[in-house]
Amino acid sequence: MHPVSPNFLNPADAERFVREAFADEPARLSHILVIAERAERSAREIAARHPDLRLDAPTVRCAALVHDIGYLDRAKRTGFHPVDGYRLLCEHGAEALARRIVGHSSSPEEAGLLGIPLPEPLDDLAARLVTYWDMQVKQGGEIVGYEERYRDILGRYGEDSVVGQAHRLARPRILGILADVDRLLTSVEGPSDAGH
Repeated sequence: MHPVSPNFLNPADAERFVREAFADEPARLSHILVIAERAERSAREIAARHPDLRLDAPTVRCAALVHDIGYLDRAKRTGFHPVDGYRLLCEHGAEALARRIVGHSSSPEEAGLLGIPLPEPLDDLAARLVTYWDMQVKQGGEIVGYEERYRDILGRYGEDSVVGQAHRLARPRILGILADVDRLLTSVEGPSDAGH
């Protein structure tokens, strides 16, 4: 009997898969689960403030849950986790989800430095929420500001490493994502409450 293929488009299935797959990597699992919880919460807040955006919180949660899936041994082909995760998700019929995670954080810049072709990322608000929280949650699940996370990454990998260089190149783009999401989380659009 073959195991049932996970439905990565269902938050409960995606979380079950991730919990089992990363059971031996508690720091990474905590990182993933905190990002998923925070990204979903932010998606719900934005959807309430900006219903015209039609942001789907379960889609955001799924993307956050699988954003680091390419680190799994079963996914490794290139050794570059965004592309390996993209391939694994596509193999399971989740191409739109794969396109949401392939460009998370500094992936486009790192792919360029490595000379690895990056599939066309889907740069929608769901994808941006994954980057927003990935850049504010350390391994182990500690929530920090972007500057601390940036320093943590440079400290772990080295400023001159490919990862360090990619994060320096990505910094203006990531700061733009953080500002855009912060604006959505603090502003309200819609009918005026005047006269009520």
